[in-house]
Order: sequence, then C-alpha cells, then structure tokens
Amino acid sequence: MQNSKDSGGKVLIIDDDEVLQRLLKEFLETHGFSIYSLLCGEGIDDFLAKNNIDLIILDILLPGKNGFYWLEWLAKNHSGLPVLLLSSKDNIDSKINGLELGAVDYLVKPFNMTELLLRLRNILRIYSHHVQADAYEYFFDIEHAIFIRNGERIKLTTTEARLLQFLLDNAGEVVTRDAISEALRGNSHHPLDRSIDVHINRLRKKIEEKPSLPKFLNTVWGRGYRFTPPRPLHKDK
Repeated sequence: MQNSKDSGGKVLIIDDDEVLQRLLKEFLETHGFSIYSLLCGEGIDDFLAKNNIDLIILDILLPGKNGFYWLEWLAKNHSGLPVLLLSSKDNIDSKINGLELGAVDYLVKPFNMTELLLRLRNILRIYSHHVQADAYEYFFDIEHAIFIRNGERIKLTTTEARLLQFLLDNAGEVVTRDAISEALRGNSHHPLDRSIDVHINRLRKKIEEKPSLPKFLNTVWGRGYRFTPPRPLHKDK
C-alpha cells in the first residue's frame, strides 16, 4: 500500500457504510495512513489476531452487535488500542457512554475530513507520547489517562483515572468506600451501592498482571482498600 511522505499509522475502520469507507480510505491514504476495513464487528477478533493496528475508527450503528458492544469487548481484550467512535447520534448520553466504555474520542456524522485527520494525529501523538516510558516498568500518564505496564499502553476511563489518582494521593493508607465516593462523586457511599467495588475491580484488571491475586490494589476486609504503588512508578502530569 502506497504511503505519502507524511507518515501516518495503521487504522482499522469498522463501518457498514461502504461509500464512507471508500472516501475515508482515499483521503487518509493520501496523508500517509494505511487503512483496513470491516463492515461489522464480527470479524474483529480474527483480524486483530493477524494484524498490528495503531487505531480503530468504530461506528456505533453496526449490523448485529453495535459499536458499544465492540468498544467494551476491545477494552477487555485490547485495552491499549485507542478507539475513535463515529456516530450520527449527537447527544450527551451517547458521548458519555462511549467515553466511559473506553473510547478516546467521539466524532459526530457528518464530519469534516480535515477535523478527522487532526483528531487521528492527536490520538496517535498521545499514544506515542513519552517514548521514554517504554523504559519504565510502570508509568501513569495522568493528563491522557493512560497507564503503561511493561510497555503496554492501557487506556483508562475518566473514572478509573480519577480513582487511580486518588489512590496514589493516599498510597499506603486504607481508604474507605465513603472516601472514594466523596472523591469520585462528591457524596457518601450507600451501604447497598456496589459501584465503588465495580470501579475497583475494573481498575485492578487494567493495572494488575493477576487481578485475582493483586499486588498493588488490595482489599482490607471491613475497612476499604489499600494501594501500594509498584516500584518504580513514574507519573507525568
């Protein structure tokens, strides 16, 4: 595949609109990107097993399982792979849902091609940010909500990044569910509300090599949680 001198990255587009697929391919290839296409999400597992991709452009309204399903699947199975969501839905609930599920950006159709190009470049710049981080075993890029573990870039949701920052600020101390709830939501924890535990478990899955046997984020039964940062852990604001 011919690339221009303005080197881009390898981008997988998942959208059932073949006309849009063709337009995006032609435009982005002129700017140095290598473009791959799928019309639905069902082939994504096999495709990613055989190809190294830098970024995914994912439409929400897909045949079969929708983009939100595949976004969540990607977060679980390819957490270091950035995803830009495309959608004709220009409403705040859809945007928040997508970003909470792990998308790094959200673009509403119809869109300007140059705007898309700039967003893609920004995402790839962020994900190639801090080349020195590869030399560190653990690295937390606070500004961009990325946790790097053994060279793997793991995208955190906004809530996960805020939770990790709170735990770092209180490293080595036992923090109660009330304290976490106050930090994340500004209100006290209800005894029957398990959402804090859900957020803790999701964060564990991203930062721990063996979440079932955590080294860093441990439960203190009857009290709350204690976070012991990995050594060395480097932070960049």
